[in-house]
Amino acid sequence: MANFAEALALTFLPATCAICRAALPWGGSRAGICAGCWETLPLYRGPRCPVCGDPEAATGGPCLACRTDPPPWRAAATLGPYEGTLRDLVLLFKNRGRDELAAPLARLLARTARDAGWESPAAVVPVPMTWLRRIRRGYDQAGLLGRRVARELGVPFSRALRRRAGGAPQVGRSRSERLRLTASAFAARRPVAGRVVLVDDVITTGATAAGCARALARAGADEIYVLAIARTAQPGRIA
Repeated sequence: MANFAEALALTFLPATCAICRAALPWGGSRAGICAGCWETLPLYRGPRCPVCGDPEAATGGPCLACRTDPPPWRAAATLGPYEGTLRDLVLLFKNRGRDELAAPLARLLARTARDAGWESPAAVVPVPMTWLRRIRRGYDQAGLLGRRVARELGVPFSRALRRRAGGAPQVGRSRSERLRLTASAFAARRPVAGRVVLVDDVITTGATAAGCARALARAGADEIYVLAIARTAQPGRIA
């Protein structure tokens, strides 16, 4: 009976992996991605800087950049580098309407937070987007991800931040320009307290995370942790 049901599914509901385009098996796939692609994710395995989460800056303690110019958060962690299969997943989730990826990605993020030894937070807060961008995209990917991460960790989810409209786009800008543009781009909707995990899709220069972290600190957060799917490489980074 199981073989017959599988044959019917393959006949009337043909499906291929959204990444490698291979036929999806009856079992083992998640959110339209085959097991093989999930297994090839370039996840970080070794030591990382305990503050920024950069594996290329792992020295047994905070890296030089975090010692000389500490970010406004306690720790940051990502699943892996923004490349290969992980980059494909981010693009599917962020730009191609595959919001069903939020659940499996959130499970991986929650496991990453636990493996990093982070204590249970008081709340999970997503990096906000403007209402106009949310309308254009059709959904808020960081909000979906943050809600799922909160569920996995068993803690409250809070849209405690808002993004001010009218900000200039950051694509193609340097880190110093991004930091300047995000200095006042975020504000708190409501007070927060205790330990907060900030969730986003990609950490590029860290400017967005820094702007959100400062807004959360002004709103009352004691400790801020940053959790994202991937991070882009930082050329010329010195450990």
